[in-house]
Amino acid sequence: MKKVNPIKWTLGFLFVLGLIATLVVRDKADLVVLTGKTMGTTYSIKYINKSKTPPAQIVSMDIEKLLLEVNRQMSTWQKDSEISLFNKNKKKEWVKIPDDFYYVLSLAIDVASKTDGLFDPTIGPLVNLWGFGPNGERKVPSKDKIEQAMKRVGYQKIQMDSHKKKIKKTNPEVYLDLSASAKGFGVDVVSKHLKSLGYTNHMVEIGGEVRTSGKKFNKDWTIAIEVPSEENKNVAQKTLNLKDLAIATSGSYRNFFKKENKRYSHAINFRTGKPIAHTLASVSVVHGSCLEADSWATALMVMGVDKGLELAEKLNLAAYFVYRPSGQIDGSFVEKSTTAFEKLFGKSK
Repeated sequence: MKKVNPIKWTLGFLFVLGLIATLVVRDKADLVVLTGKTMGTTYSIKYINKSKTPPAQIVSMDIEKLLLEVNRQMSTWQKDSEISLFNKNKKKEWVKIPDDFYYVLSLAIDVASKTDGLFDPTIGPLVNLWGFGPNGERKVPSKDKIEQAMKRVGYQKIQMDSHKKKIKKTNPEVYLDLSASAKGFGVDVVSKHLKSLGYTNHMVEIGGEVRTSGKKFNKDWTIAIEVPSEENKNVAQKTLNLKDLAIATSGSYRNFFKKENKRYSHAINFRTGKPIAHTLASVSVVHGSCLEADSWATALMVMGVDKGLELAEKLNLAAYFVYRPSGQIDGSFVEKSTTAFEKLFGKSK
């Protein structure tokens, strides 16, 4: 275990208004930067375009369409999305869903199985109950309401037909929520599209989930893992040189609410029906797929540092944990990383 001295790091993201408004910026002639909003958060896309074709405006429009389609399929915040329609359907019948939706849900179910349900795409009723879902009121629910919501949770309540890409509820009140996976999938989709255009040197970021390809002017892309503290925004806990890999971070320090001096995180433990209550502040996972990095970062965050580290080692995941030692309440953190992470980036100094 080693204490880490945070490194100051200034973010260069540009934020614009609108559902998916896009801004095009050129820097050093060949670097194109596209920024905007999607999935209730922001995105930043950078790529090297020496040929100047196709025009950045065309690439931007293509990316908007791709992200809109991810939302159309998997956003619980969009009332007419495929996932919202499935959640509203109270019939226990087979429902055909788009291939991408099926693919993301399959991965989420696989992670749920490997974590014994500590990560669960049916956690939605509890997320909504605590006010972290669409239009939710953040408050501490009663014990009875928690118990009722827990009866609707369980990945085993979803049946899947891989041949026909159909899914079925065994409980009519099951509510799917893929918010722990969809951003990572969106990153992968945009990265794949940029590669199809010949832009092999790029960086795609959505809501902090990142995937890189190639280099930025003959140097690896530099990605920062943020200090997991609401008081230290835009400060780096650790910086990584990332090439042809994705990284996702899950933390309890951004999305939460306070009640009577107690903080309640958006990460819910299905066994208790309540937000997690442990010393782990953030988990970052590096993977070839941003979808998997996103899902596993959330899963390990819910598990906590000891169980999370044990499972990550077992599955050979490149994971980096930042936490406070037991009983410590000041701003200093301790880090632990898996063998796979240290093989990629070395041991912390």
